[in-house]
Amino acid sequence: MDSTVPELDFLPAHVRDALDAIWAGAKADAVESEVLEFKEDPAARQVGARRSGNPDGDIIEKLIDESVCFANGDTGSGHIVLGVADKTPGPAGFSGTAMDPGRIEKKVFHGTEPNLRVEATEFDYRGCRLVLVRIPEALSFYRRKKGQASRRVGTDCTPVPEELRRAISRVRANPDFSNSLSQKATQDIDLASLNEARRLLQVKRSRSGESVHAPETTTGLLRELGLIDEAGRLKRAGEILLLPPEVPQVIIRHLWRPMVGADPQVTEISAPLIQALPQVRRLIAERGDQEVERVQLDNGQEFAIPRFPSQAVDEAVTNAVIHRDWQLSRPIVIEQSPRTLKIFSPGPLPVGVEPHRLLTTQSIPRNPRLMASMRMLGLAEESSRGFDRMWAAMLSTGREIPQVDATDTDVEVIMSAGKPDVDFVRCLQRLADVKGSQLIGNLNTLLTLKHLWEAPLITADQIKKKTQTSDIEMEELVAALEEKDLLTKVRDAKEWVLSDFARKAMGKESPGDLSTVSVQEWIEERLKSGESLRSSELAEDTGLSRTEVTNILRHLRTLGRAIIDPAGPQRGPNTRWIAP
Repeated sequence: MDSTVPELDFLPAHVRDALDAIWAGAKADAVESEVLEFKEDPAARQVGARRSGNPDGDIIEKLIDESVCFANGDTGSGHIVLGVADKTPGPAGFSGTAMDPGRIEKKVFHGTEPNLRVEATEFDYRGCRLVLVRIPEALSFYRRKKGQASRRVGTDCTPVPEELRRAISRVRANPDFSNSLSQKATQDIDLASLNEARRLLQVKRSRSGESVHAPETTTGLLRELGLIDEAGRLKRAGEILLLPPEVPQVIIRHLWRPMVGADPQVTEISAPLIQALPQVRRLIAERGDQEVERVQLDNGQEFAIPRFPSQAVDEAVTNAVIHRDWQLSRPIVIEQSPRTLKIFSPGPLPVGVEPHRLLTTQSIPRNPRLMASMRMLGLAEESSRGFDRMWAAMLSTGREIPQVDATDTDVEVIMSAGKPDVDFVRCLQRLADVKGSQLIGNLNTLLTLKHLWEAPLITADQIKKKTQTSDIEMEELVAALEEKDLLTKVRDAKEWVLSDFARKAMGKESPGDLSTVSVQEWIEERLKSGESLRSSELAEDTGLSRTEVTNILRHLRTLGRAIIDPAGPQRGPNTRWIAP
């Protein structure tokens, strides 16, 4: 029976092509994809033999699991073909199934929360009865009745951690402009964009160890990337990624100023996003990859520091593209000089994100369909933030963290090349050689070490503010850093200094507890953190006399760094000092 006969016209093209490939000698697991899975029915395999266990129940459980997996994936919709063996090539792999489609639909519906409605259809392929199960594009996050949940990543079903469950639920509860239908057709996409998408998908799969090749057909490729709907109509995410904008709209405008006040050299990019991204990255790299410092490490190696770390640049540009408001016609604007890189993105921060919680908030992406497709192509990371990688890249090359200015209409990220602190970079490498790059390269570790590189101590409140973490997360961080002998607690308060080991490795002065910090610096840091201090308490903590402590406080008052709390006594033992 020819698979192109009218009776099989209802099958999606990628399903028909896969069935034909298996019949011609391929194994089913070799033609599975992000949107297609084959399952053998154990009951059909046991026909004529003694049946063991509960094969019907087993396959139903697997179908429920796979349906949940597809529904929680990024591709939008998926299909399961029941009745084909995974490992048996050719006609022998078509063992068939007697399973009732209505029973499959009912079992999946009642076995999931919220109830997932799939469509099961029986059909005949070359004399073999099969069932096609279609899992529609989901609007919720789905799980089994007992809470188990997975999602499709490549051809595998992977467990979904709680944080990601919440993020998927939030995303799907909000309308997605990039998931709506485009006015353009798939036929409008040029060959260059399609070939680049196919190449990127294949590269991403190869790096992940997947042996499945990218689809050769346009429809198959767009379907796997979630860029068309069930009827084959192009979504706006596909239009943004693969089609150029309407003339005269500009996607990205790059301004290069060789010096402050100079007229900019303007480059306007109106290509499809899949071509525009590498183009603007090359533009930035041409100006920003030049070496500004070279660090001689203790092991004899040299470390070249570019003007702007490529990881920070990539994250900033990708964030601007993914989270911008694509309903606005204004372009992303990148202004670059030898010392500064500014990336302007139209639209406010994503829902739920505040400027003081950029590192830890799981945002609701403004364009989840676009983001999911870009992740599949390797153009974006799994995480939807990217700010943490920007911060880490800047700190690890001796720079300050980026500045983020957010308004109701736009977001601007500003990075300064500055003059890299090569001594700090050298110290980080020294610590990494002993404690491991995974610990030292961790953003929260970097933020803590950077503070203690410039200040004598760090308080619990300062750690929480810098790392944007909760009390529990802060305590876990300092416990780990204490265990690794990087921090030492000061007294019984929630304050820490560098450990003797860390101080020696970082080239600080004599080791010790409070002896590592001048008392004046220590008092000043506590005032900066918002504490209200009494001289008697400070005397007890430092071992100095009250007179010595009072003299230090008065000196800080002279410098404009301390005042007596106007809300309390102005004289006597109960006088409290605060920061002005």
